[in-house]
Amino acid sequence: MANCLIAPLNWAWLQGVAFSGGNWLESLPLTRLATADPLDYARSASADPADTCFTVTLGGQRLVDVVALFHANFTPAARIRLTSDEGWDSGWQDAWPVTHRPEGGYLPFGRPSADGRMPADEADPRGVNFLLVLDGPITAGSLTVEIDDADNSDGHLQASILFVAKGERPAVDISPGLSLGLVEEATVRRSRAGTLVGRRLWQRRRLAGALRWQDRDRALAHWFEAQRMAGRTRPILLSVAPEPGIHRDRLTMLGHLDEPTPVEHAQWRYWGWPFALTEV
Repeated sequence: MANCLIAPLNWAWLQGVAFSGGNWLESLPLTRLATADPLDYARSASADPADTCFTVTLGGQRLVDVVALFHANFTPAARIRLTSDEGWDSGWQDAWPVTHRPEGGYLPFGRPSADGRMPADEADPRGVNFLLVLDGPITAGSLTVEIDDADNSDGHLQASILFVAKGERPAVDISPGLSLGLVEEATVRRSRAGTLVGRRLWQRRRLAGALRWQDRDRALAHWFEAQRMAGRTRPILLSVAPEPGIHRDRLTMLGHLDEPTPVEHAQWRYWGWPFALTEV
């Protein structure tokens, strides 16, 4: 049984996608949700639900089983509702990430939570990531996103990346030897006068692991399909141990494959896909 979900293609990044609805700033429009840059965020004119709702037209009928909003300024009271043009309705979902409580605390930050939610003082500096995994794929030509966070103290809502996809759940287990690390890109130097000059950047996670198949053809098919869709420029979404309706923010990563690694024949009955994913 698969214990991971891989979504290599985001329908929102294809040509023909259009956004409408709500009241969003002309300088920070909804179209910025269709980029892969965390700094390219869209911002609403206010936090009123009438201003924050929007519809994304996908440019065709698409199979969808995962929807995510990355780097949003949602508060713990925020709720999100998704509906499709073909009648599917997610109902109202908590936008604040909810997950299980690991005995060893959250990684990479290392602190436990009393209620299972991400500690507020350890939130990603880029904001909250909302992830909804559907029970099964639906067909949709458009999705409407309603956001109820009217008491947001910022006076507006913003998010940087919308991810709408049909994920793959390989009938194999992700390797138990996953390696999680941090990528540090901040730089600090001292001028000749003795002043410290630097550029501070947030740390990004880097996840390394492998997928293992017994069947050569399926291994090659999964690898080639992922590379064909994501290529070397677009991030893919990887969720470890996905369960429908559970927002596992700390177990989900949107990132780039560092080096697209070919499937290697490690043993005569074993095919593996070693990968390393660095989040955007």
